[in-house]
Amino acid sequence: MRKLTVLALCSVIASPVSPAYAARKAGAARAPLLVAVTRCRAITEPAARLACFDESVAALDTAETRRTIVVVDQQQVRETRRTLFGIALPDTGLFGNGEDLPQIEAILASASVDDFGRWSFVLADGARWIQTDDTVIARRPRANDKVLIKRAALGSFRLSVAGLPSVKAKRLN
Repeated sequence: MRKLTVLALCSVIASPVSPAYAARKAGAARAPLLVAVTRCRAITEPAARLACFDESVAALDTAETRRTIVVVDQQQVRETRRTLFGIALPDTGLFGNGEDLPQIEAILASASVDDFGRWSFVLADGARWIQTDDTVIARRPRANDKVLIKRAALGSFRLSVAGLPSVKAKRLN
């Protein structure tokens, strides 16, 4: 089985990703480039303030271009969390905790069954899931069927295709 390693290196995030993370990191220092931009607001002389903003924003832009700072908005965080649904990641606080997203809906790209009667599912976004129990699926899943995947007890997941009873499943990639 392939292991997926996800490394997320961020120096700055535009806004707190989750309330829990924000509360945990309330005492943490802000990135120096962000501090430089915010300090410019305190300058009262207009020309000096503009010069400060121009200099600090240029430094921030350069850092973002070089990928030493990554700025993400809430929509990007939601999309990333949806893409990573079902993958066990360390709790870095970057994408919220897993409980923030209790289920996802997706479209089935393909499904196949192995010699033991267990199904493999490939979703339209490329996510691969396999059935981990022996529950029989009443009808063969077809491409473009709706798939609902919900969090279940003890970190497990339930996957339902086209409204049929769900099976226990785990994500492979």
